[in-house]
Amino acid sequence: MTEFVCTANPGFAPYAMEELRRRFPGCKVSGLAPGETFLFAIAERETERTLKELRREEPVFLRHLFPVEAECETTGDPEATAERMRAFASALGERLKGAKAAIQVRKEQNSPFPFTSAEGRDAIAPVVAELGGEVVPREADWIVSIYAAKKKLFMGCSRPRDNLSDWPGGAVRFRRDDSLISRAAFKLLEAEKAFNLPFDRFTNALDLGAAPGGWTSVLLDRGLKVTAVDPAEMDGSLVTHPNLRHLRRNAADVSFSPGTFDLFVCDMSWDPHHTCRIVSELAPAIAAGGSGIITLKLMYRKPLQTIDDLTEEYGRLFDVRRIKQLFHNREEVTIWVKRK
Repeated sequence: MTEFVCTANPGFAPYAMEELRRRFPGCKVSGLAPGETFLFAIAERETERTLKELRREEPVFLRHLFPVEAECETTGDPEATAERMRAFASALGERLKGAKAAIQVRKEQNSPFPFTSAEGRDAIAPVVAELGGEVVPREADWIVSIYAAKKKLFMGCSRPRDNLSDWPGGAVRFRRDDSLISRAAFKLLEAEKAFNLPFDRFTNALDLGAAPGGWTSVLLDRGLKVTAVDPAEMDGSLVTHPNLRHLRRNAADVSFSPGTFDLFVCDMSWDPHHTCRIVSELAPAIAAGGSGIITLKLMYRKPLQTIDDLTEEYGRLFDVRRIKQLFHNREEVTIWVKRK
C-alpha cells in the first residue's frame, strides 16, 4: 500500500475522507489530528493513476497531501529525532542531487515532537546541501515533508504538483498589507491563484455584497472597472476611486444591460441557494464566457449534498469549472463558474 498524510481545513477532514472513499473504492482512510489531518492508503500499483486523477480534478475538501516513505515513533528527544530526520534525508540521494528542495515540517498540536517548523528544517538542511541540493522556500523541484503526529513521525519526498499545493499543509499565506481593507481579500487572492485566473485579464467587474470593499479593492488594484453593490458604505479609501461605481442597494434589487460585465464576484453571507437565485437572475448581465467567483456558505449538515445541489443549480446557466475549500475559507467553499 502507498500511504499519504492528508490535510483539510479544521473540522472538514471527515468530508475530505468521504470524497476520497467515493472516488477511490478500496482505499483506506484513518484520522490523525481530529478534523484536520488523516491518512489515505491505496494499492501501490494505483499510486500514479490516483495522483494523476487528483491533479486532474482536485477534491473540494482535500487541501494537501504527501506520500509517506518512512515513519518512526515520535519522541521528545531532540538528538534522536534529528538523527532520524537526517537519515531519511540522506536516503533521498539522487533525487536531491543538483535539485532545489523545500523542507516542510509540521506537527500536530499535542505532539511531543521537540522542534518548531524552522528548527526541524534547519536540522535537515545541511544534509540536503551535502547531497548537492539547494534548500529553497518556494519553486522547488522536490518537497521534503515531515509531519509529527502524537505517536508517529511521517516523512516523505515528492514533486510539488503531487502535493496539490506547494505550501506546507496547503496553508497559503499572503504578506500582510496595511492597505488591505479586510481579511476577506485573502479569499479572493487565493482563488485567483488556485484557479489560475489572473484578474487583470478582465475589464468590467460586478461585486455583489461588496461592502466594506475587500474584494473590490483587489479588483481595482488589478486595473478593473468595478460596480460594487451593497446598501452599506464602502471603505473611505475607495469612495473616490475613479474606476468604482457604488450602488447602495440590495443585490436582489439591481439589474444591468446584457453583457455588461466579463467578471463578477460574490461573497454574501446568505443562504447559498438564495445567493444562487440572485446570481442566476443577474446572469444575463454577464458576457458569454465571463467568469464568476462565488463563496458558498455551508449552512447545512450535509456539505457534500449542498455542493451537489448547488452545482446542479449553477449548472443551468454557468459552466462550473472548480469548487474548492480554500485555506482562507471557513464554513464555506469557493466556486469558479463561466457564463454559458
